[in-house]
Parts: sequence; C-alpha cells; structure tokens
Amino acid sequence: MPLDAMCLTAVVSELSPALVGARIDKIRQPERDVLILHLRTQFGNRKLLISTGTADARVHFTQSEPENPAQPPMFCMLLRKHLTGAVITSVTQPPRERVVDIALTASDTLGDREERRLVLELMGRNSNIALVGADGRVLDCLRRVDAEMSERRPLLPGLFYRLPPSPERANPGFSPLIAREIEYRGTDAFLSEPPVPTLLREPSGALRDFTFCEIRQYGGALECEAAESFSAMLDTFFARRSSEQRMTSKASNLVRTVKNAHDRAVRRVAAQYAEIESARHREHLRECGDILMANLKAVPPGAESVSLPDFYADGDAETYRTIKLDPRRNAQQNAAKYYKDYTKAKNAEKILGDRIADGEREAEYLGSVLTMLAMCESERELADIRRELENAGYLRAAKTREKVKPTAPRRFTSSSGVEILVGRNNAQNDELTFKLAFKTDVWLHVQKRHGSHVILRTNGADPSDSDILEAAAYAAQYSEARDELRVAVDFTRVRYVKKIPAANAGMVTYTDYKTVIVAPSK
Repeated sequence: MPLDAMCLTAVVSELSPALVGARIDKIRQPERDVLILHLRTQFGNRKLLISTGTADARVHFTQSEPENPAQPPMFCMLLRKHLTGAVITSVTQPPRERVVDIALTASDTLGDREERRLVLELMGRNSNIALVGADGRVLDCLRRVDAEMSERRPLLPGLFYRLPPSPERANPGFSPLIAREIEYRGTDAFLSEPPVPTLLREPSGALRDFTFCEIRQYGGALECEAAESFSAMLDTFFARRSSEQRMTSKASNLVRTVKNAHDRAVRRVAAQYAEIESARHREHLRECGDILMANLKAVPPGAESVSLPDFYADGDAETYRTIKLDPRRNAQQNAAKYYKDYTKAKNAEKILGDRIADGEREAEYLGSVLTMLAMCESERELADIRRELENAGYLRAAKTREKVKPTAPRRFTSSSGVEILVGRNNAQNDELTFKLAFKTDVWLHVQKRHGSHVILRTNGADPSDSDILEAAAYAAQYSEARDELRVAVDFTRVRYVKKIPAANAGMVTYTDYKTVIVAPSK
C-alpha cells in the first residue's frame, strides 16, 4: 500500500521526539530517489531514510547500509552545502497531507544562522523533496517541475514554495485498504484508537502490506503482525520487497538461461531418436548389396534402378526387389556403396545411443536446476546455483565476484530429535550425500522427480518409522512435487547411493531402497 496520510501521521508522531534537536552529520544519496541523513540525536546516532520512489515513498529510521555512488548527485551536494551541521527544530505534517515539513537551523558560509526547511512530498509518482530558504523560496528540489509539466504548481529554484493542491475527494487521508476496512466493519471508530504498526503476512510468510491498525477484512487469509515500531515496520517491509525484487530479477535471468539450455537438449535428443530410428533400417542396405552381388551380370550399365529376384522375401512365390542405383557406378561399385552405408548406419546407432544417453542426462540435470531455482529463498542461494552453472559450463564465469560464503544445507529436527539435512542445490546435494553424510545415514529423494537430497542422521542406529516419514515429508516439500497431496519418496542407506560417472552435480543412482507415500511438509 502507499504510505497514506493517516499512517504517515503515526510515523511522524513516532519520529518527532528523536528528530527534534538532532544534528545532521552526513548526507548520502545512494539512489536517485533515496536520501539518507546521518543524525546525532539524544537517543544516539540514527539514520533517517527518505524515499520518493513511485511505489515506495516513505520516511523512517533505517538499519540498512546501501552503497554510495562513485560521484554524489548534484542535489546531494547542494544539501550537504546547506544542511551539514544543521539542527532540526521541528517536524510537522499538514493535516491529512502526505507531506512532512522538517524545519532546521543551519549556518551559512559566513557562520550566520539561517532557517531552512526540507519538505518531503510522499505522494506516489508525484513524490519530491524541496529545500526551502528562510524567505519561503525554493533553493532546489530533487525533481524540478516546470510550467509545461504542471501548470497548477511548478516547483523550481527561486519560486515560492506552495503545498500540493489537495485531492478532490471526500477524505484524502484514507488509503483504499482503510476505506475497505471501514466498509467491512461498518464504522470508523477504530481510527481513533492508538496507532499500531502492523504488517500483513500471507500464510507462506511473505509480506503483503502494512498499516497503522488491525485489519480484519481478510479473515484468516492474512495474518496481522505487530511490529516493534513504525520505522521497523517500514524498514522490514521495503527491505524484504527490495530483496524479493532483486531475487525475481536475478532468478528470472538464470531461469531463462537454464530453460533455453534444457529445451535445446530436449530438441537435440528428439532429433537423435529420429536419426537412430532411420538407422534401424540398415538391414535393407545390406540386403540390397547382397542381391546386387548375386546378380552382377543382370545389372545393365548406366541404369538408375534395377529389379532383381529378392531371395530375402518370405514365401515360395518368386519376388522381385527394385534397387536404386548410381548410374555412374557399375554393379559391383553400387553393391560396395550399399555395404558402406550399412556399416555407417550400424556405427551411427551405437554413437547415437551414447549421445542420446548423454543428452537425456543433461536434460535431467537442467530440469533439476529449474526445480532448485524455483525453491530459492535468498540471493545467496541464487549465487550458489549461478556458480554451479559456471562450473558446468552453462554460464561464463564473472571476471570479478564478491566473495560470499556458500549457503549451508537446510537443517530440521524430527519430533524425536533426529537431525534432518536438505540440500539447496545440486552441488550441495553432492556434498551432503558424499561428504557430510555417513554411510549408515538414511538418504531420501522424491521418486522419479527432481528434488533435493535429504539425509536423516542415524548415528548408526535404525531410524524409527516416524523419523523416516518426517524426513520423507521434507523430501517431498523440497521437490517439484511440493504442491501435490500425496508424493512417493524413496529411501535407502547412504552406502547404496552412487554417483553417476562423468555426470553433472546431483546425478546419482541408488539400490536397496523402500518407498513411502507422504504429504509434503509445509
């Protein structure tokens, strides 16, 4: 949701005690739409984040540390000139407006004290930041708005600052979420209650929205979670959303690369199957050669075809076979050509068989990578899969890469206290099965589907049925069958799991296994 006027009122009320009297030590502009003011307050050092993004306009204290650009933008340099060392004297919000007016006392170049105002307009696509002088004129703004862009309210250096015109609606302070809540409850009495920073979560744990009060209109579809503060609420919500957007972007690039490679492998295998099917008719070539050799004198010179007795035909009646010829060759040379084509087709079948096996393993591996990408929960997991694809030759290795410690396997504990480990990618599956697990541990994998390797630690003992079922539920959950109601999962001792020679990471065979049917563990 956008930061509506009522939620902004609660945010300003929370920020004001810390902001009034605070001194600005440093100003940064890590992104075009983001300012960070480093403040020295009576409660300690704080960082105030101001965003004017279309979908994330807001103001709050933050714990994040975004990187600075190599060259600070001009607006940032202007703010540093006028506001470094300035003291905040008041923080106000015009009634029912998504505007925050921060008044400051700063020193000019001669050391004289001057009044300044930093006005934050947090209004979606019209968001802006204006630095206003003591005379009420705009010194500059983040986005300059000339008369062509807005006849009603240009915003340029030298012009007097005026508040944005109020929207022409009954109550501009309500967001659609709050308007729906009033309609759902049939009253707006709850708006007079003390504001509570509230995050709305989906059953999966994903953040859906935020507001300043309990929301009941979704019933049990969304969970209301009270945050520690409004700053913590906004910091959590937008940090998670930013991370999800980065994840989506990076994952989509990897998915596209892997899917293209997978589709190429599938098409190549299909073409090889068609070629091998053609090669299976090679006996016809050998038979034509034999018939020609048995009837050399009956083949006229320069003929393009000849009809000869077919001693390979079934039945007692005499049958003839029409054999195509190369008129440039004599009968014996045509027979030799048929024998040569026969030998070539025979060898091709063996070569194609090997290539088909390799192609099917490649398609299987790439299919498993797509499954792992769909289950990624962090950028580190994506980085691990990217590294795996680089090692496998599907991606070019980056020239420079930040050293990031690889992720550890997922760890769970069964009801009886037994450790369950789940691989996050194919490379980790290999490490989990062949390096971390003991030969006596139990290995589990969804049957004939792509998924994670799962290890049930047994310490040499026989696992209980309940432990196996719980571990199998995790194997089903972390597989391409995670949305199905009943999933077949195979399990065996680690000693019976073997790496396929020369195969990609995660590709194994196993024997001496049993199968259980479970529901995925949500």
